[in-house]
Amino acid sequence: MKNNSMKDNKEKKNLVWRIIGVVLMILQLLASFILVRSLLNIGIVANWIIVLVIVVLLILFIVNLIVLVIKNNSSVISKVVCIILSVGCIVGICFTLRFTDAFNGFLNKITEQKPEMKAYSAIVMNDSEINELAQLEQKYVGFLKIDNMVVEAEKRLQNIVGVNIELYDDVSTMADVLSKNIVNAIILETDRLEMVKEESDMLDNTRVIGTFEIELVGEGVGISEKKLTEEPFIIYISGSDSRDGIKATARTDVNIVTVVNPKQNKILLLSIPRDTYVQLRGTTGLRDKLSHSGLYGINMSKATIEDFLGIEIDHTLKVSFETVVEVVDELDGIDIYSDKVMHLRATKDNKKHCDYIIGTQHVDGDCALRFARERKSYNRGDRRRGENQQQVLTSIINKLSGSRDYLLKLPSILEIAADSFETSLSRDDITDFIQMQLDNSIKWEIESIGLDGDGLMEPTYSIGANEPLYVMVPFEESMQNAKNKINEYLNGETKSENGSEDNNAGEN
Repeated sequence: MKNNSMKDNKEKKNLVWRIIGVVLMILQLLASFILVRSLLNIGIVANWIIVLVIVVLLILFIVNLIVLVIKNNSSVISKVVCIILSVGCIVGICFTLRFTDAFNGFLNKITEQKPEMKAYSAIVMNDSEINELAQLEQKYVGFLKIDNMVVEAEKRLQNIVGVNIELYDDVSTMADVLSKNIVNAIILETDRLEMVKEESDMLDNTRVIGTFEIELVGEGVGISEKKLTEEPFIIYISGSDSRDGIKATARTDVNIVTVVNPKQNKILLLSIPRDTYVQLRGTTGLRDKLSHSGLYGINMSKATIEDFLGIEIDHTLKVSFETVVEVVDELDGIDIYSDKVMHLRATKDNKKHCDYIIGTQHVDGDCALRFARERKSYNRGDRRRGENQQQVLTSIINKLSGSRDYLLKLPSILEIAADSFETSLSRDDITDFIQMQLDNSIKWEIESIGLDGDGLMEPTYSIGANEPLYVMVPFEESMQNAKNKINEYLNGETKSENGSEDNNAGEN
């Protein structure tokens, strides 16, 4: 009887071990499958690494399966060791998946092609009795003719409240008829309203009573068929500090034409000042600031730069500085350099007071964003703001790449950063390019140049002939140098002013 009892106890213990083993094997097999699928989906892990991971996972699974499930006479020590290995394998896979899933999510989000949204504001005089959109019923409302989405904006407002619509040629005329009570309210794109208030006083005695959004429709972005790992290509980088998110149309504060030559391992960064005086694609008459092209969507900015420089841009990359605060705070702050003392006091939009000294200093997310946005403290205004924005982005990249301490925070940083970028590049374009970099350990030669010109006061298409604004008219020599450089990086040759070609221009 005693032997039977011992035998029963042993069988019960073996059954418990086996149940534990089966559960662990199911979890381990499922986790291994998910990991391999994630590594394949991410597209930047070398095939030999994936094969190695599969072999290691398979060996661990087979050993644990034999010891914990198949064999009945395995020692307790060997079973405990296999349980530890199995649990460790599952935990390790889950830890790795945090990074692969974060990177996959980041790529999916920034390459997701969603339409831009255009926000509109309904504006009345400060002393108006109208306080909300509903009170505009049967009232007279002014719209701007040159708004490329004016018809859709009218329809959207009519769906909210029935109004009588009047169209006007420019913002100054709209401000005039509003002040004289010829119309009860005017409708402007929210970003255009901010622009007008920054650059003139024509709407100082007004207030916003409501907002609405429409989906920006128009000519789609052409899909480049270039193989980016083999052929030179051009990316237009558009930087904005819009508070309405990456999908909103907004003025472009940073405009960088990036020429990448993967054959020569060279990159050209051409910075075009936001005040550059250009002809917007599809318009006649008055030219405009390049930054204003963003009011009509990134495709307008891209097309305008193509006409301006005589080039064809393959892809766009849109960057928003609005989520800088969260990213910088995740990194426990960044170091920036200021060449002047600044005291930026708290405002309605910026609730924190920020002080800057001359030299390198550590700042949190709020003060990093205010530093990136500041322009009034500098003689060079918006040009300097663009430089500060580039400095903030560079500091973030340097901190991420310069320390392993932030490796564990990478998933949350990628999740936040995904809301700051949007690109026309496909997921395959990005992963192929990263894979090329990982395989070849390429050291890129990067050259930065910028356009220069004369500052003038000129009328602009977006505001109207009655309100001259500061613009920059590029020097011919600066323009020619930029075109030559672009041609050099694309073709390895430079065209001189008389049209002849210097095939040795790219050789240094």
